[in-house]
Amino acid sequence: MRFVRWWTAPPAIVAESLVAVPDPVLTSVRPGPLSTGAAVAASLARSLSPTEGDAAPPQWLLPAQRRSFRRVLAALRRYRGAVLADPVGSGKTYVALAVAASFNRGSPTACLVPATLQQQWEAVAKQLEIPVILCSHEQVSRGKLPKATTGLVLVDESHRFRNRRTQRYAYLASWLVGRPALLVTATPIVNRLSDLGHQLLLAVRDDALVMDGVVSLRPALAGDAGPALGQLVIENHSADDTRPRRIARISNPTPEECDSVGGLVALLNQLRLSSSESVAALIRGVLLRAAGSSPAALVGVLQRYRRLLLHARDALQAGHSMERPALRRFTADLGDQLVWWEMLPGNGASSDLELSDIRVLEGIIPAATAALDQRDVKLDRLRDLLGDKKPTLVFTASRDTVRYVRQRLGDQRIAWCTGNRAGIASTLLPRPLVLGWFREGCEAGPDPRHLVVTDVAAEGLDLQRAARVVHYDLPWTPMRLEQREGRAVRLGSRHAEVEVVRFAPVPLVERSLHLEAILARKAKLPATAGLGPEGRHIWRWRTDLAERYGESDGTAGLAQVVSPHRGLLAGFAFYRSSNPPERLSSTIGWLRPEGSWTEAPEVIADRVRCAAAQPNRKLVNHERLSEYLTLLAPLIQKRLSLTSGRRWLSPEPTPATRQVAARLSQLIGEAARLRHHDSLRELEQMLEFVAGGHTAGEELLLERLVEAPSRELTSRLSRVTTARRSSSGIEVRLTGLIVFSPASVD
Repeated sequence: MRFVRWWTAPPAIVAESLVAVPDPVLTSVRPGPLSTGAAVAASLARSLSPTEGDAAPPQWLLPAQRRSFRRVLAALRRYRGAVLADPVGSGKTYVALAVAASFNRGSPTACLVPATLQQQWEAVAKQLEIPVILCSHEQVSRGKLPKATTGLVLVDESHRFRNRRTQRYAYLASWLVGRPALLVTATPIVNRLSDLGHQLLLAVRDDALVMDGVVSLRPALAGDAGPALGQLVIENHSADDTRPRRIARISNPTPEECDSVGGLVALLNQLRLSSSESVAALIRGVLLRAAGSSPAALVGVLQRYRRLLLHARDALQAGHSMERPALRRFTADLGDQLVWWEMLPGNGASSDLELSDIRVLEGIIPAATAALDQRDVKLDRLRDLLGDKKPTLVFTASRDTVRYVRQRLGDQRIAWCTGNRAGIASTLLPRPLVLGWFREGCEAGPDPRHLVVTDVAAEGLDLQRAARVVHYDLPWTPMRLEQREGRAVRLGSRHAEVEVVRFAPVPLVERSLHLEAILARKAKLPATAGLGPEGRHIWRWRTDLAERYGESDGTAGLAQVVSPHRGLLAGFAFYRSSNPPERLSSTIGWLRPEGSWTEAPEVIADRVRCAAAQPNRKLVNHERLSEYLTLLAPLIQKRLSLTSGRRWLSPEPTPATRQVAARLSQLIGEAARLRHHDSLRELEQMLEFVAGGHTAGEELLLERLVEAPSRELTSRLSRVTTARRSSSGIEVRLTGLIVFSPASVD
């Protein structure tokens, strides 16, 4: 027997000496040092603050913009995607370009922006000396995206990509695979909550928030994604203090105006429109909306309706059905407000339109045209409003109304803009020149005083000279209202206040279209996702709590406080084992003695406030603390289990995902039999990617790879799997424990 020195011998483990651990998490979750309630409350509050990048913001960013800059950078480095949702007029273009300069480090940044804003983006980027490659949304719709670009992509007015059924969305989603992207919009939710989810999935994987307990973004955003959404959506309302104050008022129609519109509606009631109730509702909505806008708008729509009927008749005589796009173009300004397009007949609309209306229109159009020569009380209200010579933006829903207003208010120095056409009175002028008169820095004088536009000027443009915004016609969404008003209510305005005047629709039109009711209903949607002033309780309460209580010195320790409530306020965070450690998520909850757990904002805020008011250190009953920790451990373990130990991270894998996974399983079996270790490791990484959450573009990629040859399958997947970060090496840390109990207990 060879003698081995005892100090070099490996330790021996005797099975009889092993002791079972009730919960493995308890061995790693250890309370910090004993401290005061105020110190631990500060640590807990600070842990709720969204992660911020450590890059220095450029000097040209305003103080209110620098926090957005740091938070966007942190989100992009963690999730490779984010939505910058700062308010309209707060300088999101500057924040986005600052992020691009830091992220892409001098390389040109692809910027996808509306065509109407390309010149503005180019000017700002040139001023800041940031290289960009501009591409319009219209080019994206045709599949013409920038080539030979890498790094971060900026998508301005990203709410235009909220519908995943459009070709525009599919082109962009596929092009963004493997690319980080910052989506810029002040109004990410337009018609429904899923609008925000579809935009996020352009750049962020569906399981991005799994560490925060959100397994999938899609169902979460259909209901409530909770406070975790604040990691992906950056919204900083501190910029509100730097913009003009809004003074809102409503201008109601007069009885004479109601009678006049009522006469026009009586003419429209002669039309049969369609045998399909849904198609009739669409056409009626277009006609009523025009009648409420102006006599010129109604005449224009009636003429367009006549052309639609003639087209339908010609198609029917040729043995064809009219294509649905023809009807959709006619109702373009309604979108999906009155009817779901999927519910319309799929074989066209020729058989649904009442061709007998062609004859009826021969009498209606002359009668409607005669109204052009009559007094227009609505226009008189606008004339009186503009009489104070305050620079005003007037938004209408119809190009015909723009022409009508500028022709009849020629003495008011009216400029106008519709699409690519612009001018003063009947004189055509370059669009940039006309809009330039309403930007800050343009001197007043003989230049036009008021600007009448359609919603073509409602996004992104800086028109700071305007001191008033008039909604001559109401849009269908609060998003459009916000965008309109944001042309004047923005940084750089020379006015301390901006007046906002809403022309209320005639009651007869409102009862049919429910414009104001729709606006009121949709105005509540952003708050459901935590956006806007009313959405503070979803996730921005965390930031508020961190700013209020997290500024003082904090200790991630243990405290006892006196309170009528009994329970444990516990905070824990997950970190990736790296150098330095990367915080993945942070949670605070209230644990009651019977084991129930809540993360309700009002409960957390109340407990933190109570603890922050107690600066004295008190001894903790360790027996009671041990009971609480035993209840807390399974809650932490449940959150950890979401990231490991499951074959499918996605709650509802698509058929394409299952088929690709099955093919990879076969390839893994073949590689194992042949002992191709390198191939086996790569294939397992691909399978892990397929089983997880995906961006919208990655889902489209998997659909295309279902029938692809094995070589193409593995080649394409190898390009995207490297971007997924492993969930291994995760550790949990307590950010604070505070035991609450009455004074007479413990």
